[in-house]
Order: sequence, then structure tokens, then C-alpha cells
Amino acid sequence: PNMASLGGHTRFGTRTTIAAPSRRRHAPASLARPIRRPTSRSSRVARPGPDPRGLCVSRPAAAARDDGTPAAAQDDGPDVVFEFDDFDDDETWDVIEDFDEDELYELNASRSDADADDTYFDSYSHLGIHREMIGDAARTGAYLDAIEAHRPQIEGKVVLDVGCGTGILSMFAARCGARKVYAVDASGITRHTRQLVKDNGFDGIIEVIKGKMEDVDIPEKVDVIVSEWMGYALLFESMLPSVVDARDRFLAPGGLVLPNKAAVKVALLSDEDRWDGAVTFWEDVYGLDFSSLIPRAKRDWHADPPVQTVPAEKLASAPVDAVEPVDCVRTPLDDLYEPIAGDVRMVATRTCDVHGLALWFDVDFYGKVKLSTGPEAAATHWYQTVLMFDEPVAMAAGDALCGTIELEPGSNPGERRTLNVYFNYDVVEGGKEEEESVEPDNREQFQRWTVQ
Repeated sequence: PNMASLGGHTRFGTRTTIAAPSRRRHAPASLARPIRRPTSRSSRVARPGPDPRGLCVSRPAAAARDDGTPAAAQDDGPDVVFEFDDFDDDETWDVIEDFDEDELYELNASRSDADADDTYFDSYSHLGIHREMIGDAARTGAYLDAIEAHRPQIEGKVVLDVGCGTGILSMFAARCGARKVYAVDASGITRHTRQLVKDNGFDGIIEVIKGKMEDVDIPEKVDVIVSEWMGYALLFESMLPSVVDARDRFLAPGGLVLPNKAAVKVALLSDEDRWDGAVTFWEDVYGLDFSSLIPRAKRDWHADPPVQTVPAEKLASAPVDAVEPVDCVRTPLDDLYEPIAGDVRMVATRTCDVHGLALWFDVDFYGKVKLSTGPEAAATHWYQTVLMFDEPVAMAAGDALCGTIELEPGSNPGERRTLNVYFNYDVVEGGKEEEESVEPDNREQFQRWTVQ
């Protein structure tokens, strides 16, 4: 049985004998931010932690102790942690105590996060997604230009590629004269990456490492970190913490992070066709009234906003920074797990109904190369993220939509890679300025979306 599904919320150690679990493959549990709860060494139970298997002890392991006392009841030394595959089919194990509710939540959260990570990394094991990314000329061309623009900092130096995929960025760096490149990726694509590295004559330079960046150890400091970590609306997928973790552990003083700056951009969206296709459509369906589906249609675009091409002419304002740009060289790791908020003022460039917001990002490589994913730039596989309002907002040219945008990484178990977007706002008539700073909760309007 799966420990998370046992009816009694059970911890295992000594007392009632039950059958050992069947052999199953379980990925190691891993939380975006591990919950570490101190427990007394006199509690005489295995200490709970991010990996719930620390609560398991088999009889043979317990019997191996000199005094024959079960391992979970020992006070001297670390607890014995087992992979599920470590149990023999005929082995038995014992119940010593029930989980409390916090421990059960932590255990299930760990499993949900591990399952979500497995799904995420598995999606990058398939060739199709790499074909799409490499075929994105704006994306791949920008990285090629950026790496070549930094040839003096790369030649003869050590490079770390975080989330290397097929290894194309690693090969760009090797071709620029890097002495050593560590190419790290947690997905199954690495079996192909090794062959591609060999086929292109870089097997003496590029070392491909399969594993999560946070679990990987590099034997030396690196001079350059390169990573294509960006997701929809920049922060979806929550991969930036992996890059910053690598930066903190392995980047030599004065080293480079490519890209070094990233900005989330937002603009007003006026798109009558999109509104009609999603909302007005249901009012008359071949002479039938389907308008009761409209609330569901609106819930859908909040729960899973469309990621599509937004024609530049559908923008109703100039773009502004949604939040303070991210400095990939200096941003503390802990800050990436917290919501970030920014005050915005978007001025309508024409009289129109505003149906929502368009969100995208730009990244910069030390001022030498810039990659924009906006509507007025070359199309990319990131497109733009469309955040539709519940109701259109009538605005005259010169009116401003003022408010606070907050970007929050997903915090629910299994949803750490999602991105919540909150927007509190008011409409300010043209020519008028807000007299003072307005707290988000004092704004008249509020919208929420979850990018996933």
C-alpha cells in the first residue's frame, strides 16, 4: 500500500505486523521549499522531513541494531531511510504510531510535488518540444548571438548550462572555445544529448549530467551560467530558482549569468473578436439561448488563460513593466518563492472597450543582445499570455488604468510551477492623477488568473 493512502494515517516501526508494500517506483519526494519542522530526539519516533520514507523501518534493519531495539525507537544516530524498492517481497514491517495532521499533510504534499515534477520533466523527454524550441528562430538566435557576443568571457573558461535539453546552448559555448561545459538536465532527453555531443565532436568538452540542478554537484566553480529558463509570462514553470541555486553554489566571483535581466511586460488589450468568440457567441447558437454557459467560459479563462498570438493592433496602451525587473545576478533565492508586486499605470491610446491585459516578457544579455516576446517583436513559441476581464472596461483616449499587479508562484502541493496573477485596479479619467498611493485592497476592481 501507498503510505499516503493508509486509512489510519500510519507511521511504521514496531507493534502490529502487516504485509510489506509491493515494489513500486516512486521518485524521491521534493518540495519547492522543504518544510523542516524540528522534533525532539526524545520523541522516540523517526524524525519527519521532506522525505516521508524516513518514517519507515524494516524488522531486519531493526534487528541489526546491537540491542535489538527497532531503529525508529533509537535515540543515538540518524534514522534509516529506505527506498520502497529496498523492501523484499516477503519482508514485514510494523506500526508504531499514527501521523498527526501536519505530518500527513507534509507527506501528501511531498508526494504531490514529486508527481508534478515527474510529469514536468517527462514532458521535456519528448523530441517535439525541443523541435519547437530550437525551431524558434528568435529564441535560439538570441542565445547564439549572446553567447558569441561573450566569447572573450567564455573562451578557455568553464560554463554551466542549466536545463540543457538537447545541449544546443552547451555546444554554442563549446564552439566559442569553452574549456569545459557542464550540461545539466533532469529529463530523459539527456540520453540523446550525450549522442549529439559526441556526434558534433564535443564529448571531450561537454559533460552531460542527468539530474535536478538542486541535487547536482559540480566539482569546480564556473565562469558563466547559461540557461533558457523562461516560461509563459516569464515565471510560469518556476525554473528560475534552479538557476539562482546554481549561481549561489557554483558561480565564480565576477561570473556571468545569461540572461542577466528579465522583465514582465503588460499592456491593455482591446479585442472585440476574442470577446465575441468566447462570450457573445453563447447568446445565440443557431437560434438557441446558451448564455448560461457564459459564466463557465469566464471561469475557464481565469483558471487557464489562453497563451496565443496577440496582434499588435489589439494593444490599447504602451507596454509597462508589470513588476520590478528580475536581476538574475543579484536576486536572492528566497525572494523567488515570494509574491512580487508592482504598481502600474496604463494609459489608453484610443477610445475603446478594454477586454483585458496582454502579458509577455523581455530578457537582456548585458546590453549586448535582447530577446522580446511581445506582440511587436518576432513571433516566439511563448506567444503572449491573455488575461481577460469579467466585463469590458470602457475607456476614452487618455484614461488610465491604475493598479497593482501581483505575481505569485503556486504554493499548493503539486502546483508549485503554476503562476497566480492578481490585479487590483481603478480607471482614472484622462488628465487626472491619483492624489496619493492607493492600497490594492482599496481599489474598486479585482481580477485573478492562474497560468498553468
